[in-house]
Amino acid sequence: MSEQNVIEFLTLLADRQDLLDELRVKSKSEVLAAAAELGLPFTEEDFDPLVWGLEIKLAEHRGDSFDNTFPLWATMWGRYYLDYLVEDVVPSLRQTGLLA
Repeated sequence: MSEQNVIEFLTLLADRQDLLDELRVKSKSEVLAAAAELGLPFTEEDFDPLVWGLEIKLAEHRGDSFDNTFPLWATMWGRYYLDYLVEDVVPSLRQTGLLA
């Protein structure tokens, strides 16, 4: 359930630019609290391995190495990590069919 909440939360942010704008500068604990307030609670222990696991699957699907040369990470430089996840990782996972 908590892993599904992570995905639902990230996809909600993709649809709610105002909320993404507000949360992008918050600490991880504040983002987790906001997710819980929205009825999508999850912990850092839920979030971290799920997101990294999805990035690894995405790299494998693309035929990329999941290391410091992972091409999708280049889109993250100069941006907030939450923006990168919502605007790049989630859409890429959807396009590849790794995320329904």
